[in-house]
Amino acid sequence: MLNMNEPLPLDVLTSYLKAQPVLADMVDAEYMKAVKGVTVDGEMRGLRKRILLKIVAGIKEQGGLYRITHFRDLTAKCAVEGCEIPIDGGYYEFSNPRTNKNVMIPSHIAHNLLHHSMVAYEELCVNLGNSPVGTIWMYVDGPGLVSTLKDCTCPESGRQEIESIIPDLQEAKRISQGVKIKPPEPDYDFSPNDTEKAMGILSFNGMMKILVDWGAEDIHIKAGQPPLGVVKGDVQAHPTHCQDVLTPEHTKYYAYGLMDEGQQRQFEETREMDLSFLTPGIARFRCNIYWSQGMIGMVLRVIGTQIRPPEVLGVPPVLKKVVFERMGLVLVTGQTGSGKTTTLAALLDYCNMVRRIHILTLENPVEYVYESKRAIFTQRAVEIDSLSFPMGMRAALREKPDIILIGEMRDPDTINAGLKAAETGHLVVSTLHTNDAVQTIARMVNAFPPHEQDTVRQQLATCIRACVAQRLIPRMDKPGRVCAIEILLVTPNARGSNTKDYIANNQLGELYKVVATSGYDGMQSMNVALFEQYRNCMISGDDALGFSDNPEELIRWMRQSSGIGSRL
Repeated sequence: MLNMNEPLPLDVLTSYLKAQPVLADMVDAEYMKAVKGVTVDGEMRGLRKRILLKIVAGIKEQGGLYRITHFRDLTAKCAVEGCEIPIDGGYYEFSNPRTNKNVMIPSHIAHNLLHHSMVAYEELCVNLGNSPVGTIWMYVDGPGLVSTLKDCTCPESGRQEIESIIPDLQEAKRISQGVKIKPPEPDYDFSPNDTEKAMGILSFNGMMKILVDWGAEDIHIKAGQPPLGVVKGDVQAHPTHCQDVLTPEHTKYYAYGLMDEGQQRQFEETREMDLSFLTPGIARFRCNIYWSQGMIGMVLRVIGTQIRPPEVLGVPPVLKKVVFERMGLVLVTGQTGSGKTTTLAALLDYCNMVRRIHILTLENPVEYVYESKRAIFTQRAVEIDSLSFPMGMRAALREKPDIILIGEMRDPDTINAGLKAAETGHLVVSTLHTNDAVQTIARMVNAFPPHEQDTVRQQLATCIRACVAQRLIPRMDKPGRVCAIEILLVTPNARGSNTKDYIANNQLGELYKVVATSGYDGMQSMNVALFEQYRNCMISGDDALGFSDNPEELIRWMRQSSGIGSRL
């Protein structure tokens, strides 16, 4: 077993990674020369985009990697004795433009790898008050790094260096983080059965495999259309199955094949059905079955069988603190498909590796399935394991949970039950469909009748700990999307007291000022998040403005970063 506290023979690998250029620095150097004399905002944004695409194409042609530093304003000290090199940023992303593979490495681990040839780091876990609650060993993503180095100019000896220690890395991670070894999945038959052959259609699981392997994040099954997938935000038919138009009989066959007899009867009565299921070898799916103009349709969300950790998702490091709060309410908000459930799952699984607690989830339907590591999980599906969210919440208080996950706060009864649980000494985490963090508070209060709103407002002021709003935006440097996250925290300092007062006194407009001026606490506005991604050359200026609620402020920042100043 390797000693993760000692340097390893990784000289070729670290030399190669240290030599890779920072994408933003390369773009800025060329852009600042070319932008002189350009004063029209649209021309500036177009110029920057052209320069970025040219630089990425050049790196791709040469077969190298490029680096992106996420959360560049964060700084820390190295834990290795005698090292005076500062650690900048939250994560280092190494990206291969030839294969579009990338690896995200937390900055402490990246620093240890690049400067000390060490592949691990003991992270101190703290809550929002910066009180320590334990430590966790974090390791470099060896398989991800190997995948990223494939088909690039990294010397073969450099790849061999990291490949040689992957077994030891995986074993150390398994022991320290409580990761279980999964048995290999059995072979699964995706071929159509006799009924499907007679109907001339793919088997349902075969169709799911084709669309998931293609990269679909959501799947639409609709009469009069071929099977449709949402790929990189666009709804489109699979190129080899675009002529396979489904009939009402086909969609009914697929839908009824997913439901048991009881669910079929309920669906015929209510005309709606939510369910989730696992297809071995493919993914887990959340499915909504519906009637539309006398025909049955389905929308399926693809849910990975593996929960991706916060560093892979690029979750702001400050959010890892919220799952170590002892009580209160944490909300992750955004539009449908913005990754709310994925973010919450990553944070809860991170907590799972540190705290020996009971985590109870109440969802409709169950989405991610958690494996107990340090914590134990109880996952209950509404309408299967409990008749309703309020009934499940009343029962939850007798099941001694430390953290309660509510799938979605969708009505006053669920909100009220969640607030009561947060007031009685539990940490409640949930999702909501709102556009920004401040609007979330107003949305929750306005869900109640006027005579109850003041009471709810006081409850929120007392128990809310964090409100997060996120938006997925198309990447510009490579295929895919990136998440911009707005963060409102209620921390136990003077600024936190003001935040509580603003909520209690219904001065929600002041919260926007708190978010904008509390970067030292880890808060950030949506514009700050968008500008960070723009500076890192991950999204275009046009997309940044399109997703912004205050584009004038963002334009001003873009012009200032170009050395031009305010709009003329």
